[in-house]
Amino acid sequence: MEREALIGLKEQARRAYERGRARHAAWTAAPTLAVGLVATLMSDRPLTTALIGVALYAAAALLSWRGRQLGQGVLPGVAAGLVPFAAAHAARVYGHLCTPEGCVSICVPACLAGGVAAGALLAGALRRSDRLGASWASACGVAALTGALGCACVGFGGVLALAAGLLAGTAPLALRPARSSA
Repeated sequence: MEREALIGLKEQARRAYERGRARHAAWTAAPTLAVGLVATLMSDRPLTTALIGVALYAAAALLSWRGRQLGQGVLPGVAAGLVPFAAAHAARVYGHLCTPEGCVSICVPACLAGGVAAGALLAGALRRSDRLGASWASACGVAALTGALGCACVGFGGVLALAAGLLAGTAPLALRPARSSA
């Protein structure tokens, strides 16, 4: 009987611990709701932007709850993702680049350049990570969602340019020498 009671207490403690971690992760991810709200208010496509904002919050909360390398990628990802977010909104305000050959939209190039800059920021932030794969995946995912809040106004081409830029910007991480475990 004592053994069953002890197992019950352990299970209660475990559930309380996980509830506390989930509550902490929800609060840790809360600033992404503010970013999503600002983006939605600035967007020509508020429904799409709001859905991306909800996905960003859910991803940030889940990754923060999981912790370790996955959780460590959230803050750098949000910070880096603000670069293409700002670049896309600035390009949208500026509009078009006109040359004697004609006018072109600068939104997609701004998303690409913002993605490269965000990737470079992430490469710098993650260069000392022991488990690069998990940190890189979570940081790039969060950066992509954050940047997509701005680049979605251009459509799929803007988000695709952002993703290509992120991959190009983080490419130096793939080229670094592997750490020895000795």
